[in-house]
Amino acid sequence: MKISKYILGLFLTVSPILLRAQEKSLNLLIENAFNGDLLLDALIDSAQAISPEVNRIRSSRDFVSSNEAIARNSIFSSLSLRSSYMYGTNYAAVNSSQIEDQGSLITNTQTGFYNIGVGLQLPLNQVINRKHTIKAGISQIKMAESEIEKTKLLVKQQVIEYYMELKLYYKLMQNSSLNKNSAEINYTMAEKEFLNGQLTLDQISRIQEISIKAQSDYETNLNRFQQSLLQLKALTGVDFYELLNTIK
Repeated sequence: MKISKYILGLFLTVSPILLRAQEKSLNLLIENAFNGDLLLDALIDSAQAISPEVNRIRSSRDFVSSNEAIARNSIFSSLSLRSSYMYGTNYAAVNSSQIEDQGSLITNTQTGFYNIGVGLQLPLNQVINRKHTIKAGISQIKMAESEIEKTKLLVKQQVIEYYMELKLYYKLMQNSSLNKNSAEINYTMAEKEFLNGQLTLDQISRIQEISIKAQSDYETNLNRFQQSLLQLKALTGVDFYELLNTIK
């Protein structure tokens, strides 16, 4: 029983130490990522890849590109392939170096003949319209490409804005955490001094107000940091902490 109590006490003592060590390691990882902006490019790429507006314009471009290809291939609709087969007697001119008489010879041989031909019927106005249709399609594709790049730039700017807010609120959260811890220590010490008659009621009240304000500031900045995390995830589709694990 004493051993069990000893193990339990040791666990309760070590657990907070491990948690603080893990928290410190995580904070160092975050600060390293922020200082070098190591995650920014990955966040931008992910946001651009899943952006509904970028994908909508890209689909429009693909649609126009398909129509342009149809216009290019429309000329083949005017091509026709014709064939025929005949069987019977044919009068043919035969030239043979093996025949002494070099005159034109005729034959009554029953033979079969195949006729194959390709025809093209293409009015002039169709040629002109096809040219302009292809040109218009190419212009629309270029316009769509330009819109894609413009939209990707807007997405990039929005990611950067959210990312910078995240960095700011993380810094404020860390500073307010230090202030909160310092204020709690001061208030604990002030309580002892007040009980010993070393501080007046007004003095202990002011110290308590400072501690409460420090706690409130920390909660506010923590909430802003968490909100920024959620906004960035909604925009990029990537969890910030999971992305941290990719840093080597």
